[in-house]
Amino acid sequence: MIGFVTSDTGLAASSYVNSEWGAEARIDALNDAGGVNGHKIVLKTEDDGSSFANNLTVTQDLVQNKGAFGVIEDSTFIAGSYKWLNQQGIPVTGAAIDGPEWNTAPNSNMFSVFPVFGPFPDGTRFTNDNGAKFLKAIGVTKLALLAYNIPSAIAAGKASAQVYQQNGIQICYVNNTIPFNDQDFTAVALQIKAAGCDGVEGLFLLGSDIPLSRAVKAAGVKAKFLWPTAYDQNLVDQQSALQAMQGDYTNTTVDFTVDPSPAAKLLLARLKQYTKFPGGIPSLNVVYGYAAADLMITGLQRAGTDPTRASFIASLREYDGWTGGGLFSPPVPMSHFGTTGMVPATGCALYVQIGSTGFEQYGDGKPICGNAIATKGP
Repeated sequence: MIGFVTSDTGLAASSYVNSEWGAEARIDALNDAGGVNGHKIVLKTEDDGSSFANNLTVTQDLVQNKGAFGVIEDSTFIAGSYKWLNQQGIPVTGAAIDGPEWNTAPNSNMFSVFPVFGPFPDGTRFTNDNGAKFLKAIGVTKLALLAYNIPSAIAAGKASAQVYQQNGIQICYVNNTIPFNDQDFTAVALQIKAAGCDGVEGLFLLGSDIPLSRAVKAAGVKAKFLWPTAYDQNLVDQQSALQAMQGDYTNTTVDFTVDPSPAAKLLLARLKQYTKFPGGIPSLNVVYGYAAADLMITGLQRAGTDPTRASFIASLREYDGWTGGGLFSPPVPMSHFGTTGMVPATGCALYVQIGSTGFEQYGDGKPICGNAIATKGP
């Protein structure tokens, strides 16, 4: 049995609700094909209620009472359980969106579906400069950079600020004290206006992207907006929100609308076959759930005919060929845990503009690629 922990209720639910569909689709497809070594996988989902304490409680329940071999964590609240999971030697797959534990000793039992960029023991953190290239291409010269007051968002924002400045983009306003899922940005919008910014980027969930975009525009700021988490069917389905963010930009590593890859088409087909997915663009966390389940399956397949948790961790930690069945390129490194060898030298992202009915190609529709840049910081 494999556990799946997410936030179907609470403050983060707008971004995580139904994320288990991704894991269900991948595991049900595997089971229909015979499972792993002839053994089918049972998936058990628990809701952490967007709480660190509950994240630990439900995780312990999955392992101690329900017998989970490994745990897929698709939640912002993994800090509640990761230490306990490491102490018990439990394999964990998921997305490194919450904090530095995914690349920090002793947590070599944790495997992220996208590359981990730090921070590393010497304080170095990497970020890719494709974002700076994009912002310059759309004419941003003075950027307001905002983030939730959680460690991962703060660290990512500081690293991005360094790279933006190195590329000639002035950081006119910084605010990394935004409460999680905050929706009142009236005062912040006036501060952005006073700073004379012509660009805005928010390291938020969609539930905060929308009101910040609306507030800044209402304040009369003429700016370009980049929202890394806005490529989401939930936005398309909310006409008022879609209109509020019309003209803004977002980015994605997997395209489901313009020219989907065979792997993306397969993901959509499996969602339709095995879950109640209504169609459209899978949310970011549905994709992460699917990918994390695929990574868990890969670990089981590599661990031998009679896998143990220790053999799972040891064998997957040596593997650098995982692509999520072709969803991601280049492959996500799993080796060199806790060192800068985990960082891919290059990376690409697709940028799209939010239109009146959905997402539209930016430019010629080709990804913008960049290099991994080392930054230092607290």
